[in-house]
Parts: sequence; structure tokens; C-alpha cells
Amino acid sequence: MTEIEVPGPEPDWQPATRPPYYTGKNPASQYSVWEHSAPLFQMIGALALPVQPVAQRLRLHVERSWDGLDELDVVLFRLEGFSFAISKHDGNPLGVSYVWLTQPHERADKALDTLLDVVGIEEDSVTFRGDAHDFRAERIATRETGSPGEVPSGTLPISLWARLRSAVGMTSATS
Repeated sequence: MTEIEVPGPEPDWQPATRPPYYTGKNPASQYSVWEHSAPLFQMIGALALPVQPVAQRLRLHVERSWDGLDELDVVLFRLEGFSFAISKHDGNPLGVSYVWLTQPHERADKALDTLLDVVGIEEDSVTFRGDAHDFRAERIATRETGSPGEVPSGTLPISLWARLRSAVGMTSATS
């Protein structure tokens, strides 16, 4: 077979994995398998620990991936009829791992309880249950107005990490 030579990249092309995507001169933009799949997942909570201890307990292989926020550790697995993903971004200032169902399920609380039971950890390792967006709205409204039914006005956070910190009550929504 004849060897085919492919020319190298143009000198002014940025790496295809760098956000903001579709900017710069490189005609390609690359996304990870995680970035492609995660929008379909159902967030069911967060754990106050990294991915590795859960993976070690269940003898899972931790994969490295990336998305528009940062690089991350992730495991995907099935457990007692539920399909889980657990992820933790390197730059996550909260230090939590997010728990997802890769196939949405109406018994999300049961799924999280099953995970806690099999892994052998207590409820106090759960930072929050449900979706961070729902949690953020309740926490911010309660903290800033005193009642969960009243949503305050204000400017949006300037970064995704700021929104995430706000979701779990670490800072105000505008810092």
C-alpha cells in the first residue's frame, strides 16, 4: 500500500478542543463523548467526594474527558436496574461529584438511595438531591428573599462556575 502523507495543521489554527468553539481559523471543532452525551442525562444529585472512591468500591475504571467547562473524571455504570454516571470537573470549586442517570427515570430518589446503599456511604455525603438548576432557584430565593416562592431580580452570574457555586449556595448569584 502506498503511504499517503497528510499535511500538518495550518500555523494559525487553534486547537479544535478549545472553547469558544467555532471561533478562530480552524474549520474543525472537536467535542468529547461526555459533552455529546451528558445533555441527555438526568442529574439526580451531588456527592461530597471525588469519583475515585466510588469507582474503587465498585471496581470501575475512571475515564478522563472534557467539556466546555473543564477536564473531568467520569464513570458510567449500571447498578440494580439503574444506569448511572458520576462526574467531577477538575476546576469545580465545590469539590463535589455529580450523580446522573444516563436514562431518565421517575424514581430518581430510589436510584440515589440504591447507589448510597451499595457504595456503603451515608446520606450526609449527599450535597443535594435533584437537579442543580431546581436546587439553585430554591436556595437563592430562600437566601435572598426569605421565602422559596419569591425569586429575586438581579444579574446573571458571569461564569458557569459562578452559577454552579450559586446553585449550591456558596455565593450569591451575582458574584
